[in-house]
Amino acid sequence: MMKSALLTKTMAAVLLFFSMSCGVLAGEVTVAVASNFLEAAQKIVKQFKEKTGHQVYLVNGSTGALFAQISNGAPYDVFLSADQARILRLKHAEKLLDETHKTYALGKLVLFAKDGAYLCGDIKTSIESKRTRHFAMADPATAPYGLAAQQVLERLGLLDRIKDKAVVGVNIGQAFGFVATGNAQVGFVALSQAMQSKGDWIAVSDDLYVPIVQEAGLLLHSKGNEAAREFYDFLSSKPIQSMLQSSGFEVPK
Repeated sequence: MMKSALLTKTMAAVLLFFSMSCGVLAGEVTVAVASNFLEAAQKIVKQFKEKTGHQVYLVNGSTGALFAQISNGAPYDVFLSADQARILRLKHAEKLLDETHKTYALGKLVLFAKDGAYLCGDIKTSIESKRTRHFAMADPATAPYGLAAQQVLERLGLLDRIKDKAVVGVNIGQAFGFVATGNAQVGFVALSQAMQSKGDWIAVSDDLYVPIVQEAGLLLHSKGNEAAREFYDFLSSKPIQSMLQSSGFEVPK
């Protein structure tokens, strides 16, 4: 009986040791992610957690809003921006760990409609149509996809003519929501969003807007956090690149 009790205590101690060790080994990562990339990021987190055991917390918002938070000291480890410019600004401000940044995806813009009947063959006709009372877009000042939409409107000569029809979201997620709920008949959204939803869309020609280069940065706050660096490296793995391509993004070559 004494041997049995001793063995039980020993096993319990061993199990406690390993559980404590695993707790130490499992890291935590806080990732600021642009709205257009939220669904893809959730898929990445799931695969990353299954592979490493690390816990990842996602903070979602417009690229401009997240950039402002980081600039003001928000304790994020990785920033998945929807543009390159803000990552470079963080680099110049010395807020990246060892100036670590890279392109993780290239975004594509589409004109989306929940009801395909509102799409009249091309972008200009679809927006100018009397049936289209409102069209949605993200705020060009804070959202790269909103800036791309503004560039499209400018190059099609529509910016001033149809501004009264515009419903502007704080980010691309809200812009998509306006179309999904019927508050706008059509809207400029990310291809990745359109592919995940019921509806139809018209692809926007690449020559109508500056390429949406989505850049990732390993932030200064992540110093000493190996889990954060593992997540940053994981973004470039072949399984993730394959998943992104099937989700409506292009990947850097």
